[in-house]
Amino acid sequence: MRTFRTFLDGEVLDAGVPRVTSLVVQATDVVNQTDDRTVLSDDMQRELVHRFLEGYEWETDYFRRASGNPSFEDDVAQLMETATWQDAPLNETPELADVADAIDDFHAWLADHDYLERGQLISEATTALQEADDPDPIVDAEAVLAVEFEEFLPPDREYLSTLAADRELVCIAETGGSVRRTWVESGPVTDHVSFAERRDEDERPPATRPMATAAYLARGTVAEDPEEGTVRVLSAETVADQLGAVADEIEALRAQEGLSYADFAVAVKQSGTAVMETVSELQQKGIPTSSATVTGFGDDPAVRELLRVVRALADDDPELADDPLLDESILDELKAMDGLAESLRRWATESNLKARIAADESPLDARTQFSNIKNSFAIAESVESTDYIASTWESFAVVLERAHEYAPKRNQTSSIDRDGGVRVDHLQALKNGSFPVVFLLNVVDEEYPGSPSLTRLFPDERVAGMADYPGVTDVDESDVTATFATDSTASGRPFRQYHAEHARRRLAVGAATARDRLYCCLYEHEDTALDERVQPSRFLADAFRRLPWLTEASESGIHSEGTAEEYLLSRADRALADVRRTNSQGVAVSLDALESEFAEIDRLLEGSGKRGQDLREALRARIDFADGRVRRDADGRVRHD
Repeated sequence: MRTFRTFLDGEVLDAGVPRVTSLVVQATDVVNQTDDRTVLSDDMQRELVHRFLEGYEWETDYFRRASGNPSFEDDVAQLMETATWQDAPLNETPELADVADAIDDFHAWLADHDYLERGQLISEATTALQEADDPDPIVDAEAVLAVEFEEFLPPDREYLSTLAADRELVCIAETGGSVRRTWVESGPVTDHVSFAERRDEDERPPATRPMATAAYLARGTVAEDPEEGTVRVLSAETVADQLGAVADEIEALRAQEGLSYADFAVAVKQSGTAVMETVSELQQKGIPTSSATVTGFGDDPAVRELLRVVRALADDDPELADDPLLDESILDELKAMDGLAESLRRWATESNLKARIAADESPLDARTQFSNIKNSFAIAESVESTDYIASTWESFAVVLERAHEYAPKRNQTSSIDRDGGVRVDHLQALKNGSFPVVFLLNVVDEEYPGSPSLTRLFPDERVAGMADYPGVTDVDESDVTATFATDSTASGRPFRQYHAEHARRRLAVGAATARDRLYCCLYEHEDTALDERVQPSRFLADAFRRLPWLTEASESGIHSEGTAEEYLLSRADRALADVRRTNSQGVAVSLDALESEFAEIDRLLEGSGKRGQDLREALRARIDFADGRVRRDADGRVRHD
């Protein structure tokens, strides 16, 4: 939306700029005007569906047996959420009909307590407009312009039709650009709707090499070399090394080109955990990050601190009794107070939590932690306002613990407006964005195309035959050719071929977000004991043969803090190993060169303040461990010999 708003600001000069909003936000406005029920936050929805599923009696033997699996409730909750957003009927497969009954029961339970989940907003807003005697006062608009129409799901299109009613409606769609919709519905969107008038725009030649690469991945067309921009393959030994290379390249380009962190984007294929792990790894290497789909709630030290306080107030963790952070007198005062949220705010004030965050963290990280603290307060207020969750510290501890645990696994259903660092997100979230530099991670065959994985509840073979599953499953060759212009994976199984081409389109979407520089990043070995070799993505290998401007990135040297630290510590390991091999393998090592190198490192660390002193101690500890002067007992304690 921000990209479109920015464009309108420069184009619509002599008229009022139209209101730009998402379909869900617009539907929320309709629901707020016509319905008294409260829309649940993501955290409370997950908590309530978990409580609802505890002890739920399934009708099918398959689910009764599977319900003992530790991941069963989370997998069913995910399927329920997906089906709700799509308003999917689930009326053919017995197990899916069982899930449909659970969804109906859960929504009835929510309605009894005057709640809606976010996945119901589109369908409820559609019903509200259809049943309104006069919908005009509800929708203050004379015309509706729908952009990115290629991604509108069937419920979205029904709502849009109801919303437009007698208003002028114009829909703009990108041919061959759908990622979200084609995950659940095959074919171009024009196969599913009809308009009074249709106009097709001629495709313009790609202006840059990243755009030409995106066109090739999306449609298989090889354009003339635009000679603007660069597309490079950045290869590393392991996944961890790959992110180290990305961090170095970011810092090198910032130094050479004067770019800011916000000029960079790093894209992964999947949402949730994959995004969180990438964020965490980059932050450890000294790269500030931002994301529109993850909050960092599950990996936030401020949230962990609040959790310790809540556990102490719930008296459920005896080990916290000696925690120096938890002043007994303050805890006693909080226990005597009425309410959870106000007590938690009081503790944050008394302990100077926000002041400590502001002093210790960068502005971007501080802003993120402040937001997560605010979210913790909101969860406490939600617990207080419900009549089916006890307003006790014990109950709140369970709720906050679950929100913290599930945060890395689940995606936000609403966008987070947080800027300032390198943008890290999954490809779909980056679609139609624009960044000077984009890194596409893990461009290996195990990811692109990888294997289709819609759910852990059923084997892939069974899902492929479920016509009523909320996703593209029961397809034939005509569905594949109608949806994708590419044919890059030979397979006699349309289900696998469909999802392989879908993975290629995701890569195309990521490539299209790069304005000047595009990096396709890969690694050569799995970071496992077997050290298995990984193949580059077949899509990348094909592009490397067909696109002459696609080149390999050269070594950029050490530019990021994290890589410098890793190099320093690993250099000590390599030096000691080389010295040991002099006798056993006849290797010649220059001790003078080693002494000179480590003396230079020591001088550098001496002038680097506290960070240098910490690294110096870590380096000495590394050498002591290797030399046997320091060892760890079985209980993990360090012993000095």
